[in-house]
Amino acid sequence: MIMRALTLLFISAAAAMAADISGIIKLDGSQPKRPPLPLTPESRKLYEGKPYPRDEVELVSVKGEIKNVFVYIRKGLPADMTYPAPKKPALLDQKRSMFRPRIQGLFVGQDFAMRNSDPIIHNVRSLSQENRPFNIAQPAGTPDRLKRFSDKEGPIELRCDFHRWMRAFIFVMEHPFFAVTNSQGQFTIKNLPPGEYTLASWHESFGENKQTIKSGVDDLKGITFTYKPKRELNFE
Repeated sequence: MIMRALTLLFISAAAAMAADISGIIKLDGSQPKRPPLPLTPESRKLYEGKPYPRDEVELVSVKGEIKNVFVYIRKGLPADMTYPAPKKPALLDQKRSMFRPRIQGLFVGQDFAMRNSDPIIHNVRSLSQENRPFNIAQPAGTPDRLKRFSDKEGPIELRCDFHRWMRAFIFVMEHPFFAVTNSQGQFTIKNLPPGEYTLASWHESFGENKQTIKSGVDDLKGITFTYKPKRELNFE
């Protein structure tokens, strides 16, 4: 009873000392150009009366703020600390011949739902290494397809072979300490327990950055990652 009480007290104290991380991801360079996508005739019909989409590999504001950067705790969490997978599925939608969202994180063991909201056929092909790759065709009108990942891995690239510009990325995680930057390059990770960690940021074009942080010691608000321009655009 005494040991149990002490354990609960320790957990409560750690939770009380947990800190939120917030910051911004920026590009040290000019705003990248966004060429038009090589849409097929069937995909163009999905945009009747609306502008055709442009490349979304590098979404950078005029102030240099980068969208769609995955920020996460890469190292430092206790190996025996476990977190239950959310019951709500993570969703990848195929809408107007684009994957939505472009990048996201999900848990090991969490349902991953793939949806086709278009009146045309798509497929989702995974380029995974640690998890078994899959290739799922989704004709128009088919119900959501579900998959689960048994091992942590990331990034995993997802492609549509019918529309070669359609790409998305997922990170399969064992903990909830991750976020994706918004259009202002901002991110927030909540309730990180006290300790020393490696905080990493990953972008499909600019690559990965890392820095060491100390939760419970450092001021974790206003963290900045800065990238240099680096790009090789390829729709093959």
